[in-house]
Amino acid sequence: ITGQFINRAREWMRSHGYPVMPWCWTQECGDTFGQHAHILLHVPPELDLLFRPMPCRWAKGLIGGRYITGTVDTKRLPRAGPFGGALSQYEAALLGRLHYMLKCAPEPLEEALGLIEWRYKDWCQSSRVIGKRAGVWQRRGGDPK
Repeated sequence: ITGQFINRAREWMRSHGYPVMPWCWTQECGDTFGQHAHILLHVPPELDLLFRPMPCRWAKGLIGGRYITGTVDTKRLPRAGPFGGALSQYEAALLGRLHYMLKCAPEPLEEALGLIEWRYKDWCQSSRVIGKRAGVWQRRGGDPK
C-alpha cells in the first residue's frame, strides 16, 4: 500500500506540473501503532493548500473498508527562504524527521547522511517488518539535478 500511496502522490504532482517528487519512506511494526509507515514527500509551497486533503483521500481509497480517524497524520516542515523561516530551520527539521525515520540505522549510514552528530536516540528500537522496509526516490534520467 505504501508504494501505491507514493504513486498516487507522484501522479498528482505530475498533473500539477511537477514531474519530479522527491520522497522517502520507512515501514515499521511497533507495539503501540502496529504496522505503519513514515513518509517524507517534497511538496512545493505553491501546491501546499491543494495538497493538504490528498493524503487522507488516497489512504481512504487504498485501505478500503471503514477509515479510522487519525490513520493519516500529516505534518509540514517550516518553510525556508523567502516563504518563511531561515534555511537552517528547514534543514534542521528535515534532518530531524529523517533521523527519526532511521531509528536504529547503522552508524556508517548516518555518517554518509550527515547525521552522525545526532547520535543519541531515545526512541531506539527494533521492529519486525515483513517485506520491504524502506524506499527512497532516486534521480532518474530527465529529472533535474
